Amino acid sequence: SGGLRQRIMISMGLMCGPSLMIADEPTTALDVTIQAQILALLVSIQKEFNMGLILITHDLGVVARMADRVAVMYCGQIVETGDVREIFENPLHPYTRGLMDCIPVPGKTERGQELGNIPGIVPTPIGDLWGCPFRNRCHLAAPGCADKDLNITEISPGRTCRCARL
Repeated sequence: SGGLRQRIMISMGLMCGPSLMIADEPTTALDVTIQAQILALLVSIQKEFNMGLILITHDLGVVARMADRVAVMYCGQIVETGDVREIFENPLHPYTRGLMDCIPVPGKTERGQELGNIPGIVPTPIGDLWGCPFRNRCHLAAPGCADKDLNITEISPGRTCRCARL
């Protein structure tokens, strides 16, 4: 089963006694019960062995439950980093805002209410990507978004964003 395979891969990764575990999509294609078991296993291993955990996932529910800090990526570039609560409550980058608009919020989202979406087509990651890779889909795009030297900027301690509009 998928859950057993994940447990075996986690065990193999622990054999060298690492101080950091990188879990890339550890719950993808698993049913909800097995997902919860795998996440609980990762938490217990992290605590028992006092190790860092980098969790790579598209599942924002997993991010909300598991992460302390978040790095939001688009087309291979980090576009925003920060404390998980800050990212979910006050997203700065337009892509992050778009992601958060797609999440139903208990008590706020009405039954049948349309969720947000991010219009446009994801650019091909082949070749030179400069500036903000989200600019062609962004409703706030400005000429500075295409600058080759668009760097990630520290907004506050521990909070960064790669956006020409900030």
